[in-house]
Amino acid sequence: MDAPPESGAPAETAPPTSTTAVAPPTSAPAPADDAGEQGAGTEPTTSDRPIEPVAGAETLGDPYYPEVGNGGYDVAAYDLDLRVDIDGDDRLSGTAAVELTVVEPLARLSFDLIGLEVASVTVNGQPAAFDQTEAKLRITPPSPLTEATDHTIVVAYAGSPDAIESGTRFGRIGWLDLPTASLVLGEPTGARTWFPVNDHPSDKATYAVDIDAPSPLLGVSNGDLVDIDIGPERTTTSWRMDDPMASYLATVAVGDLELVDGEPGAGVPVLDAVTPSLQRAFPGDFDQTDEMLVVLTDLFGPYPFSSYGALVADADFGSALETQGRSIFGSGLVDGDGSIERIVAHELAHQWFGNHVTPSTWRDIWLNEGLATYAEDLWLEFGRGVDPGELEERLLFRAENAARPAPGDPGPADLFAPSVYRRGGATIHALRRQVGDDAFFEILRTWLVRFGGGNASTADFVALSEEVSGMELAAFFEAWLGDGPVPGFPD
Repeated sequence: MDAPPESGAPAETAPPTSTTAVAPPTSAPAPADDAGEQGAGTEPTTSDRPIEPVAGAETLGDPYYPEVGNGGYDVAAYDLDLRVDIDGDDRLSGTAAVELTVVEPLARLSFDLIGLEVASVTVNGQPAAFDQTEAKLRITPPSPLTEATDHTIVVAYAGSPDAIESGTRFGRIGWLDLPTASLVLGEPTGARTWFPVNDHPSDKATYAVDIDAPSPLLGVSNGDLVDIDIGPERTTTSWRMDDPMASYLATVAVGDLELVDGEPGAGVPVLDAVTPSLQRAFPGDFDQTDEMLVVLTDLFGPYPFSSYGALVADADFGSALETQGRSIFGSGLVDGDGSIERIVAHELAHQWFGNHVTPSTWRDIWLNEGLATYAEDLWLEFGRGVDPGELEERLLFRAENAARPAPGDPGPADLFAPSVYRRGGATIHALRRQVGDDAFFEILRTWLVRFGGGNASTADFVALSEEVSGMELAAFFEAWLGDGPVPGFPD
């Protein structure tokens, strides 16, 4: 997400939905034989007994969002077949086929889902019992699911999707029902407003999204466009993201959109989706995307996905947001004068930092925003030849004026606080000054190779920085990522 406005109070935190994790039953050890004999009559030990199926946990224990996420399984793929109508209140009818691997024997499992009504559920083609709470879909398979087995769960659902309060300064998230378009802004927990999902960044999966919309409107999602069928009444588009993606990065837009081939950069195809009213202004703000791809690829390593593109619908939500393979920009930002150059670079950098390597928990959000914020300066330094001293002076000034809350632990209400971006970005530059350019860029490239496609934490970043540099850096990061005075940059 792009840096927040210079001022403005954060939105009030919405009360979390209360959920209770169901812990697996524990088996008491067998009593010792009175005679102390061993042999054929000895009770089996706890480890010899089969593990009883349990109800999967309805949380993944995120320190900021314990109400989301579900335990007992790992999702491999979501295949979403959506029919969308936006005349009046949005109407969504969907079928979600979820491929998952069970990691503990399950008598019941759950998905996150809010505001939509489930009509039916099957598990491996067999009807399954289910019930819904305000924010969970609970499924009881016809028979328990055993550990280390693969299953396909199909959920048919429908309703009028709607946004939810994020509890952050960016307000409402999820499915936005706008006057002339529909748009999903998922970060941090908005995916559950439009499909049944394990809505935590630690459970990444591939996605196939088919969108059936009324002609002449067009549906856009993540990844590559693999098919489009334009009819007089309905238009269907099929999108595929074959690289692991966190649920908050999944998006859908339906509206008056045109697909435009952009100039490739570093061998990466670019396909933009732009509302017609901004077609003329769009190039003035985005015509450096190909050069940015070249520069950032040189600095960080290969672009991690098969394609890239911007999405500008008829939606003035006042900011920009990264999704995987596609960055979303509010229409009010686009005027063609090039003033959003930093934002364009920031969202592109998220493809490496946040999308390819995704935080283990939301407490690690600075790894997304601090690295993407500093990537703005790296683009200006290496792509535009801006004086590094000038960039450093600005970076420190902005960090000192947005020092709190601690970027390393801002809390859910301040997930997108200015300090997360500015002090977080200054932390990355301070690391560069501390370890030197060679070690610094090796840290970034190794980070992306080692953790790419998965998740990592602040502790992982600190450990890798120490490993590559050969320095002890725990105190360095503690000072920079805390809420005390901003340290000066190392000499």
